[in-house]
Amino acid sequence: MWNNGKQLFAYNRHGYQLFQGTGTVKERKLSINTVLGQQDHSALIDKTPPRNDAKWQEAKPYNEMPGPSNWRLLSFFLPGGELHNTNLIQMNRRLRELYGDIYRFPGMMGKADVVFTYNPEDFEVTYRNEGIWPIRIGLESFSYYRKVQRPDIFNGIGGLVSEQGKDWADIRNKVNPVLMKVQNVRQNLAQLDLIAKEFIDKLETLRHPKTHTLQAEFHDQLKMWAFESISFVALNTRMGLLSDQPDPNAARLAKHMTEFFNYSFKYDVQPSIWPYYKTPGFKRFLKTYDNITEITTNYIEAAIQRFDATGNGKNKCVLEQLLGLNKQVAMVMVMDMLMAGLDTTSSAFITILYHLSRNPLKQELLQEELQRILPHPNDPLTEENTKNMPYLRACIKEGLRITSITPGNFRITTKDLILSGYRVPRGTGVLMGVLELSNSDEYFPHSAVFLPERWLKAAPPDQPDVQACPEARSRNPFIYLPFGFGPRTCIGKRIAELEIETLLIRLLRCYKVSWLAEEPLQYESTIILAPCGDIRFKFEPIATTL
Repeated sequence: MWNNGKQLFAYNRHGYQLFQGTGTVKERKLSINTVLGQQDHSALIDKTPPRNDAKWQEAKPYNEMPGPSNWRLLSFFLPGGELHNTNLIQMNRRLRELYGDIYRFPGMMGKADVVFTYNPEDFEVTYRNEGIWPIRIGLESFSYYRKVQRPDIFNGIGGLVSEQGKDWADIRNKVNPVLMKVQNVRQNLAQLDLIAKEFIDKLETLRHPKTHTLQAEFHDQLKMWAFESISFVALNTRMGLLSDQPDPNAARLAKHMTEFFNYSFKYDVQPSIWPYYKTPGFKRFLKTYDNITEITTNYIEAAIQRFDATGNGKNKCVLEQLLGLNKQVAMVMVMDMLMAGLDTTSSAFITILYHLSRNPLKQELLQEELQRILPHPNDPLTEENTKNMPYLRACIKEGLRITSITPGNFRITTKDLILSGYRVPRGTGVLMGVLELSNSDEYFPHSAVFLPERWLKAAPPDQPDVQACPEARSRNPFIYLPFGFGPRTCIGKRIAELEIETLLIRLLRCYKVSWLAEEPLQYESTIILAPCGDIRFKFEPIATTL
């Protein structure tokens, strides 16, 4: 912090300019300390004396853990380096080949060290010691944009992605009853079912009657379904994205969200100098943030005006429920829902559909269950007929086991821990590589096989051809965690599950789906795993296959 006589500047340890304003140090001290405190996580780290028990003394020192040096790591990412232009999965696998099942990724550009581990016992130790306010550093650029670049919009609130400690807990406690209560989410079933039907109707207009292929990009269409769905849940607003006159701003938002995921991988995951120097690329990233903020803010403000004018009936959407608690939190949460609910849900859906399309016998077993749920394809989905869908839910779990949309879960340790026999000091990042273990025969027998039966405790009484196979499931509950664990479990988990279930029922009740691309489904890894490349399905009406 320094004062040039006219203006006061403050920087955090990463070099962020946190505050600039006129006035004396005394006049601005409180404001600066508030901002600095929001960026500093040291207050959440255990303050007890360093660990010195017998097990700690027996463990190997932290500096003996394998891993690249700072310069070696930097050389990996430079042009010609082993990790240049690799995605997150490729990066993790290559480093694991080089250094083993636990290695240290040195902190650079102000970041903390990160320990990568592929030992489920380490997962449990990390989670069991995360405390009531787990530290999961998300996107530093996200926090910088909201708290430093645009405090006029966000008023110091970073949202669940970037807040920590009591600030995070205060928000989470407000939104949990709205977003994590089953009945509160399932009140949207009828409308989500209507949206799924409209998606099927649109698919039919795009389907070639002879080849049964789509005359449009399926992933793009699916993003529009995902945004239409989350917009209704969050805002009670229909965007018309599945009609002939879609809202053009939704297409703009989809474009900017793709840019956001690409930029975020570059500036939040890979080493970057942006905390010290704002490169032209990072300035374009900030512009992308601006575009997303503008579009989502306009949607939210329009919804608020509608609530004021007409009310919203018996079932209130997320925004209206949260407005009664805290307007600023409501706006930030809904903005995050609109951002997160587009690419993540559509990517997960494609993954699950891909595995079903490659396993026609499993698809047939699922369709038997769906025919029981919906004897007539146009029957509505209800609370009653969607209660018992064990095979559908097993198929979703199995698809996300093979390819979850995030390759690992992350925490900052608040205590001194022993992981895989090494001392890991408090304040160190830990990345738990769940995706790798979910695809290992050591933890999931026949892991390469799409086997929904591994998630069934017992065979469904009305499906004699389905044989439960729980012994093929991992006995360690910390390996399969597609939505995270503990207090920081994904807040949108129940909404995403309901959306995916609803569309899968509608789609597979109408079509037999086959994979047409010559290669297996490919993924690009930004901060999520997103399907890419040749994504071609064949949608053959079930009536033509009987």
